[in-house]
Amino acid sequence: MSNDDLSRRDALTSGAAAALVGVGAALAVSAVTRDAHAQNAADATALNGLLRAEYEAIRAYDTAIGYLMSPPMTDPGASLGPAAAAVANRFRAQHRDHATALIPLVTAAGGTPVNESTVLFTPPAGLSLSVSNLIRLAANKEKAAAIAYTNALRTLSTQGAAEVVAAIGGVETQHFIVLYLLAKGIAQPGMNAATMTNAIVPSSFVSIEANPSASLDSVADLAFTA
Repeated sequence: MSNDDLSRRDALTSGAAAALVGVGAALAVSAVTRDAHAQNAADATALNGLLRAEYEAIRAYDTAIGYLMSPPMTDPGASLGPAAAAVANRFRAQHRDHATALIPLVTAAGGTPVNESTVLFTPPAGLSLSVSNLIRLAANKEKAAAIAYTNALRTLSTQGAAEVVAAIGGVETQHFIVLYLLAKGIAQPGMNAATMTNAIVPSSFVSIEANPSASLDSVADLAFTA
């Protein structure tokens, strides 16, 4: 075999190997791209589900507040109504903050944020309007939200989205605890509760780099008394 033949064989072998490497690299890039797209799609779906739940919570509080502000005197919990309405107003505003934070995350993940006007709240079957039932309803919704945010953290692929979801999930848990204590009669609002709503779950987020002034980072530690 001549030197020319050997050179051609080496060239063909080297070329084939290079081609195989190139194909392998292309397949690898393609796989990464497909995985990234799949992750983004999964993130968008999860985040949109949370956004829908926030809008539904807002609608639920809309329904409850009208009754809580002026319950009939025949309602055994009528005296608690105005304070419960103040709490509901506070929590509704925080759900609005949560929705506002979720919208750009859905978009960044390649999704289309759910339109608020398409989200409705349907009260559970058999629900009779009363102060105690509406507090229980809100507690159940907040518990479900806290669980949903915790579950979403297991699947999100981006740190930024996970940070916001964690910051919101902690607040949903705070909402549940406040309402649970009210529902169980363990805690009762004082006379001035309706004018102290800023002290009821004081921030919309637990800790969030994008907006630290809206998180617990901005809340001062409680001072000790003498």
